Amino acid sequence: MRCKLCQEDKILCQSHIVPESAYGPIYDGQHRFFEVTNMKEYLRPLQKGLRESLLCGDCEQHLNKYESYFANTWFQNSLIPTHASNEITTIEGLDYHLFKLFHMSILWRAGIASREEFANVNLGQHEEDLRKLILYDKPGNPNQYGIFGYILVFPGNYQVCHSLLIQPVEVDFYHVTGFHIIFGGCVWHYFLANDIDLNQFPFVLKEDGILHMLRIEVDQYDPVMDLMKERHNRGWKRKG
Repeated sequence: MRCKLCQEDKILCQSHIVPESAYGPIYDGQHRFFEVTNMKEYLRPLQKGLRESLLCGDCEQHLNKYESYFANTWFQNSLIPTHASNEITTIEGLDYHLFKLFHMSILWRAGIASREEFANVNLGQHEEDLRKLILYDKPGNPNQYGIFGYILVFPGNYQVCHSLLIQPVEVDFYHVTGFHIIFGGCVWHYFLANDIDLNQFPFVLKEDGILHMLRIEVDQYDPVMDLMKERHNRGWKRKG
């Protein structure tokens, strides 16, 4: 089969769309998490992150350097606080190259995946542009496929919500198409554009490796609340 990244005919791996490290905080005591989507009647227990035959072994290793950097930096070094007491949290010392390509790779993988959980992610002409940037290890300028994030907290105590992962949701942010995805205690925003106005979007990750992150309470974030209302209205149950 043809590898989606290098486009060579090779044996493919079962590739994660969202890296396995992002699921760590949501596993229960039996190393399970429960999949919740608005397309299923039940909460389905899973023991591995969502995967699909996408990449060859060489390309898996290519993306692994981005994933390892994020896992080591974000989770092991605990860059975000356990409580976001300030409205804006500033994170410094990020490797722009590795950090941005990590997030670009998630957006691209979500776009090429055929699983129903990612059916709403349509990259259009940007799919090939992202593929080439990732393949040739180029993060682009900050205004190309820019990223920024909100720290997601529980209302009242501002404790960071680490135990939540939600697949990409398409959003229109000041008339620029993009996607939100939740993991690592944050709502990550990925712009699906290669020439955004950085004056309009000042919190986008810059080459200096500084990321300014706004705080958002979980009950103020519509995709989470819509999903919880849907679950309540339909009386979803755990299956298994």
